[in-house]
Amino acid sequence: MSAEPRDVGPLYGGDQPVLDTDRQLVVTLLRAAQADGRMTELELTTRLQAVQYATTFDDLVPITRDLM
Repeated sequence: MSAEPRDVGPLYGGDQPVLDTDRQLVVTLLRAAQADGRMTELELTTRLQAVQYATTFDDLVPITRDLM
């Protein structure tokens, strides 16, 4: 199990609202990871749904944490 990142939360701007452009960047990252074989189509679909419902940057962290 990986440790929680330390660079999230209000101190680091994690509570800031996510804009559509931020969501699009995450979608691009996820699609590239799936194309590289780092996730299945089902996992991609699940993560894309999570991106759609993300309201803050902290919501995006768990979606992309294992891809960096």
